[in-house]
Amino acid sequence: MFKLRVEMPKQKGFSLIELLIVVAIILIISAIAIPNLLRARIAANESSAVGSIRAINTAETAYYSTYAVGYLRRPVGARAAALGSLRSRVTTLNTPHWVG
Repeated sequence: MFKLRVEMPKQKGFSLIELLIVVAIILIISAIAIPNLLRARIAANESSAVGSIRAINTAETAYYSTYAVGYLRRPVGARAAALGSLRSRVTTLNTPHWVG
């Protein structure tokens, strides 16, 4: 006698549920990773800015010490004596009368 066989068709590809689960897993992993990446990027930008400011400060100090101009210039001779006496008078004037 003849046996009746029912064959199930073979699946080609993924079902909709499987795809949704994979997408959900990817979204969860990205939700965890993206804030950490943003924090790392901000920290890198801040450290780069600090390095740039330090380099500018070093260059500025080297320029002022080489050419003796600007706010880092040290007075020499009679000018130094005049500024020294002026500095002591300003300190005396700015000190409250009850001190010393």
